Amino acid sequence: MEKKRSSQAKKWSAVVVATAVVAGGVYAIPHVFADGSPKSEAKEAVPNNKATASSDATSSTQAGSSVGASAAAPGVVRTASVTKVGDAEVFLPVISVDSKKASVAATRSALINLEVMALRAVQHFPLDSSEKSYAVLTETRNRAAEVLADKDAPADRIYSTSRKLEEALDRYNGQALSKSDVLKKLLSDVKSTNDASGVLIQQGIKEAQNKLAADSTKDGVLSAYKQFLLREAQANDVAAFNKSDYASVLKQYEANIEARTENIDDDLVEDLSEAYDTSAATLEAILDRTSGKNELDAAQSGVETTYAALTQGLTLAASIQAAEPLLDSPTGKEKGQYGASAVGTLKRAIGKAERALETSTTAEQIKKAQTALASAVNEFKNSRNS
Repeated sequence: MEKKRSSQAKKWSAVVVATAVVAGGVYAIPHVFADGSPKSEAKEAVPNNKATASSDATSSTQAGSSVGASAAAPGVVRTASVTKVGDAEVFLPVISVDSKKASVAATRSALINLEVMALRAVQHFPLDSSEKSYAVLTETRNRAAEVLADKDAPADRIYSTSRKLEEALDRYNGQALSKSDVLKKLLSDVKSTNDASGVLIQQGIKEAQNKLAADSTKDGVLSAYKQFLLREAQANDVAAFNKSDYASVLKQYEANIEARTENIDDDLVEDLSEAYDTSAATLEAILDRTSGKNELDAAQSGVETTYAALTQGLTLAASIQAAEPLLDSPTGKEKGQYGASAVGTLKRAIGKAERALETSTTAEQIKKAQTALASAVNEFKNSRNS
């Protein structure tokens, strides 16, 4: 396995990362036609005698870049809007950047921002892993990590992935948050510093508060929260970090994997191992070049996901190996024997577990297969003739 990992750890060329995301008061909402082309439409409303709005801005924030807060100006307040993209509601702001209208670097950077926003969303308002919206967000984020790991990924694939991730993020937020009071408490509890990162956090708080003042409906809450998540992602990208911390995680993961694979058939977890190797190689490549923290965090998220899936897969592989000898149990109707049908049932359960190792991409999926196999083994043992 070590040989395989080192052979796949290719050092990729640097990717120019430039954040080009829409932020502030007026946002474009994509309406997707049958051919997949987006059309933008801005919705505007004037609330009763209220005159506070964030200025429109397109922010480009890199590690080491200067950051300025948007100045609030009196005038029309742009309220929250929502549209349908596919079967999903997409709330303002729309983060996905179409490479046909912007650079590939901007499209890629938008996807990285959405990765970080998804991570923050789960941290702020965690849902149980059994919730569908959590599973969808996790799966979509995993797909995004794979796209970001592919240095040759075409621009339309990057854009399509970012759009799907934004849809999944909105679905998750829609289930995790709905009341303005809950968001107001989060905003009031946020701590920030006086550096560039802190300035962006404070900007996000003010923008979200302005949005809530203009629209306190569920749509308004989700729009305000998403704006804050966007600023958090931008702030994260300019925050100080130590590359050695990321390298230490990789080193520890490698040691853990090596220790657990000594008595495991590598073929059983081949796909999971390759997925981990790819994500680890991606993080190593990013560590070898100058990069913003967002790209590192997105890459590390991919490593953590594939590592969790691999370690859970190793547990399932061990269970499979322990269950296989049971297939040689004596069959018949005498005491201590097993019915032929019971052996057949166990064999099919082992086959399903093996297929789960080939097709699963998350630890949660493999845990379900582990539970199913354990149940099948118990049923088989209890079926012994007494």
